[in-house]
Amino acid sequence: MAKTILIADDHPVYLLGLRTLIQSQAEKYEIIHEAVTADEVIIKLTSLPVDVVITDLSMPGQVHSDGLALIQYIKRRWPESTVIVITMITNPGIQNSLARLGVEAVLNKNSLSVDLLQTLKSLFSSPVRRAVQTVPGNLAVTLSPKETEVLRLLLRGLTVNEISAQLKRTKQTVSAQKTSAMRKFGVTTEFELYQYAQQMGLNS
Repeated sequence: MAKTILIADDHPVYLLGLRTLIQSQAEKYEIIHEAVTADEVIIKLTSLPVDVVITDLSMPGQVHSDGLALIQYIKRRWPESTVIVITMITNPGIQNSLARLGVEAVLNKNSLSVDLLQTLKSLFSSPVRRAVQTVPGNLAVTLSPKETEVLRLLLRGLTVNEISAQLKRTKQTVSAQKTSAMRKFGVTTEFELYQYAQQMGLNS
């Protein structure tokens, strides 16, 4: 019996690519749902669960706008579903978080045409083996209290200048603490930094 699949991506080109790849193996896999927002993923899974969820990590959504929180919700509510995450984010911090959440594979969007079908084959022919190696789950990131303080304020929407004024530190000091946190997380963009900081609960 063919494995049932949900595919999700807010970019039409990638969604088309996923559909084309999977339909080339129609005897093995059947696309039941397609989604373009995180909320739509949940709505469709609620109506009919699937064997495999293939989803972008970062999609728009009103209720489930944070990618890591979306994956956590899926794994908790539908633990029997295999989850494959596709993303352009490659830093170890995000992969570590996804591994801890129980994601079976993490694929780079740039190599889907090569990796996706091989990953599905590997997962279902040898389900014990993880198809994509991720960062070991015991890696820990330790921020200093001042770095944590800066990140919390960044997540609240403050700029470096505003944080400098509020904490009575120079702009150079605040920037250095932000850069240090990025280096510890292994990220290179603010988007990645915010994603990882949210996963750590620094926006609470």
